[in-house]
Amino acid sequence: MSKIQNNQNHHREVFDPIYGTIDLSHPLLQDLCSTHAVQRLAHIYQAGITAFIRPERQTTRLEHSLGVLALLQFLGASLEEQAAGLLHDVPHTTFSHVVDFVFPNAQHTYHEVHREELIAGSDLPACLERHGLDWREITESDNFSLLEQPLPALCADRLDYFLRDGLALHLFEQVEVNAFLESLRVIDGRIIVGTFDAARWLGEAFIAADDAIWCSVQEVGWYACMAEALRAAMAANLLTEADLKGTDQALMVQLRAAPIPEVQYWLTLLRPEVNFVRVASGGDLTVLPKVRAVDPPVLRNGEVLALSALDPAFACLRNNYVASKQGAWQLRIISA
Repeated sequence: MSKIQNNQNHHREVFDPIYGTIDLSHPLLQDLCSTHAVQRLAHIYQAGITAFIRPERQTTRLEHSLGVLALLQFLGASLEEQAAGLLHDVPHTTFSHVVDFVFPNAQHTYHEVHREELIAGSDLPACLERHGLDWREITESDNFSLLEQPLPALCADRLDYFLRDGLALHLFEQVEVNAFLESLRVIDGRIIVGTFDAARWLGEAFIAADDAIWCSVQEVGWYACMAEALRAAMAANLLTEADLKGTDQALMVQLRAAPIPEVQYWLTLLRPEVNFVRVASGGDLTVLPKVRAVDPPVLRNGEVLALSALDPAFACLRNNYVASKQGAWQLRIISA
């Protein structure tokens, strides 16, 4: 877990288990860390509803955001891009990407679509303006090429959640992470992997992580059940969309106290022993998961090429994996 500490010189530091000590000495980063908007991320789980079911998935959005900042510092990003990395998850609602199942969209972009609206009402605009920065520019992640890139490219956001979640679930070890980080290069404002072996490790490990975590049938099933609980609470006027701007624990307490049988039914399915299976038709739930698979750019003989262009076996693996996960799923609840 990342921990913010102050020493006698008021030099703020964060110790991160992946990257080590993160430098927060610049006044801009210190002030941003002190905002309510950033501190709220300590109460939003990266894994959404899964964090309430599996303790090993209780990484917070603040830990991830500090990790993105650390990776950007490691890559030599500008101060403005570091600030953008720290702030990139501020628009996330309670239970993170569960909202993308409440209001289904295949790209899972609710927090991005509503970014400006959610940030405008926070204490970030005033903080950034005190430092002479345009808050709309800094909080638009797409303005920063190391921070954000569309799939299948690499970016600090995507790499940090991959490394953080993969380590938490023991999909790989820190020694592998260290070797991978040492292979990274920045060329023309893009993250490049310096060796073929490191790129192949990333490509395969990322697919394994997506299959085991973000696009697993089990997690998608729990997300869908939580979305049903939230929709039922909204239909009964217990909640509004605005209530999703709060924190995970507070909203969960409210839902568990809801005198609505449908809400309570869906909440009872949020247990480790409840399983789901994909079926061709007649499922209990219809969902739109997001499949994630990178295609790492590799530096080879002075030229940058996609791993899939260098390795037909990886191209086949990636294409088959993406095809197996795309589109709407029918899920059946098979034990409860």
